[in-house]
Amino acid sequence: MKKKKFLYTTGEFAKLNGINKRTLHYYDEIGLFSPEYREENGYRYYTCFQTVQLELILILRKIGMSIEEIMHYQKSPSGASFADLISEKKRLIDQSIQELLETKTFLEQKSDKLALSLTVRHGTVETVTLPKQPLLLSAPITGAYDDNDFVVATDFSLRLKSIFGLYDNFGSRISVDCISEGNFNNYDCFYAYGRPDTEDCDAIRPGGTYIRAFCIGGWEKLKEVYHMIGSYAGTNHLELSGYAYEEGLNEMSLRNREDYITMITVAYREKK
Repeated sequence: MKKKKFLYTTGEFAKLNGINKRTLHYYDEIGLFSPEYREENGYRYYTCFQTVQLELILILRKIGMSIEEIMHYQKSPSGASFADLISEKKRLIDQSIQELLETKTFLEQKSDKLALSLTVRHGTVETVTLPKQPLLLSAPITGAYDDNDFVVATDFSLRLKSIFGLYDNFGSRISVDCISEGNFNNYDCFYAYGRPDTEDCDAIRPGGTYIRAFCIGGWEKLKEVYHMIGSYAGTNHLELSGYAYEEGLNEMSLRNREDYITMITVAYREKK
């Protein structure tokens, strides 16, 4: 018999490798990993050299390989086949990491919006300085949110999904000319913020100073807030320019329509 220090019972080997004893029994039953040494009396033992083999199996299981895939590899192991196997799994791991990072960014953005929504009051108007922001734009919309706008919204949502891997909400854009004319229903398009990790970009919202206001309630209250923005601009000798960008802050925590919070961001310049 080999020296006892090189042989381990199932329980000893399980403890040595931090694995459940039942798992070793199961691997033995299906022929994936079995004790290497058998005595004449029928007792079987694992050897210390099998730790490396078990560790490989556990790693392959941890990165998502099925037992069937591992057994298929074991039938014809080679350096080349193992290299191909590891290369493919590394690619899948990198893909999973990227997807998790994108999900983390998505959740952080939602968290920031929700945190902001807890501090705002209806009708608050202020000035902010914002960096340059790439934008993704939908096809033109009527602003009536009719069947045509619904089709545009669906297509735009699918486009965002294909780019970012997640369905995300998006805002609406309206020109300041429409606002000054009192035509608050003639929206230009839907928009979403681009990201630095993609090349997709339809327009750039220039960096600079903006008026920012908040509306709490349904769409009917937006007109009231736009009048507040106009009054604020007139009092401070400012002239609205470009577009007003509307985005919801609390869609993910909304209980009823009257709690809906819209943030409005619109560029301005000082009157000469």
